[in-house]
Amino acid sequence: MKAVLLKPGSGAKVEEVQEPVPQKGEIVVELIACGLCGTDVERIRGGYSAGKAVLGHEAVGKVIEVGEGVDWLRKGEVVVPHHHTNCGECYYCLNGSPTMCPEYRRHHFDPGGFAERFRVPEFIVRRGAVYKVRGLQDPEEACLTEPLACSLRAVKRAGVREGQTVAVFGVGAVGALFVALLRGLGVEVLGVDVNPRRLGLAEKLGASAVDARSGRVAEEIRAMTGGRGADVSIVATGNVAAVSSAISSTRNGGVVCLFGLPPSGSRLDHDFSELLVREVSLISSNAASEDEMVEALDLIVRGKIRGAELITHRFRIDEFDRALEVFEKGEGVKVVIKP
Repeated sequence: MKAVLLKPGSGAKVEEVQEPVPQKGEIVVELIACGLCGTDVERIRGGYSAGKAVLGHEAVGKVIEVGEGVDWLRKGEVVVPHHHTNCGECYYCLNGSPTMCPEYRRHHFDPGGFAERFRVPEFIVRRGAVYKVRGLQDPEEACLTEPLACSLRAVKRAGVREGQTVAVFGVGAVGALFVALLRGLGVEVLGVDVNPRRLGLAEKLGASAVDARSGRVAEEIRAMTGGRGADVSIVATGNVAAVSSAISSTRNGGVVCLFGLPPSGSRLDHDFSELLVREVSLISSNAASEDEMVEALDLIVRGKIRGAELITHRFRIDEFDRALEVFEKGEGVKVVIKP
């Protein structure tokens, strides 16, 4: 079968690999669709080193093999497996930091989500981190579950409330998810980007567009908010300059949430006294817990988040290089890989 593998020194390669075989407590899933994420691209380009060198995690597929001892999943069921999950028992899990659990990044799909079929490890199955997809006309849309779950967690950590104004810096695939999610929560959204196509999407999803090419983002956002600035700014891009812009665009007493992954070794050049003087809180949000996975899939199934508005490009596994090119050039919104 075909799979995209990460090769040290040579990037991502499509190769023929052996069919996965489930061991006790495991399942094998046949791919329907898997979203291409910014962390996949950073792994390929050498800018992200957390966890194992496995590509593809935003997957939805059909169960085709069930290992011994798995009695709650059946062949033929469409599922969204979560590629990472926590133990539920350690210090971090018991103190509100499940994504910091030592077990969280220890388990992965094998050989990865960009494969015709992949094995889901026993730990993930045992923890119940495989979600059945029911009532969704097009199961492809369920590949948005994991990135939406990550967005949900960030919104919670930032303390977003109905009636606030939230600026989303970077309206790529995950930024667009933020816009759609926030509009559904009764929030006024400002979408900040340099890409005219993405700014158009932000407006289509209900946000007010702020063109970052002007070089006057903070001034424009303050003008749009009665001189205050955004209550919350979410940095959904790995561009470090956007962090500084977000700080300057956020009101006194507001919150800046770091979400987009910058390359390893990135440094921020900003006068940090501003954070203290204006009491701007700087927080980060990384990944998602199982609570958010459940919430995210429910939003998709109920049509609150519509994949048809966000999935713009589909490529076969053997077209992965082209998919990567489209992603890096910003030509689309959500790029997905199909068998």
